[in-house]
Amino acid sequence: MDNSNGTPGASPTPADSARRLKESATTVIDRTKQAAVDKAQEGVQQLASGVQSATSALRRVADDVEVDNSLIGAALRKSADSIDQATRAFSDGDISRVVDDVNGFARRQPAVFLGVSLALGFALARVGKAALESSQRTEDEPLTQMPGI
Repeated sequence: MDNSNGTPGASPTPADSARRLKESATTVIDRTKQAAVDKAQEGVQQLASGVQSATSALRRVADDVEVDNSLIGAALRKSADSIDQATRAFSDGDISRVVDDVNGFARRQPAVFLGVSLALGFALARVGKAALESSQRTEDEPLTQMPGI
């Protein structure tokens, strides 16, 4: 009793309906995956641009510090180079290489790695705290108490 013989006017069988449903779901999943990949790639490019600016600033600081202390200047320059390598690997989509680079940097320059980690931790904590305070302040204050109103 297979009605999937292509006869005009024949009603679709449950197997035909299931096949079409599966094809539709596969198409939706493929489109969703592609949209997610596109957004992730866009975010990676923005991150890479920001990191490139930060490493440029780190190199400028290394140049300034190197006059007084060549060891610290060299360490800062190596840090900037390692960050650049990790960013390029991340931009290329090779996450395992990024992890390996970070681990290698931590082993080669443990003091700098710890210092950078602490600085980033404090910076993230301050940004998070400021964001929380700002959102709480906005929720607690009526519109008539906001500046400029």
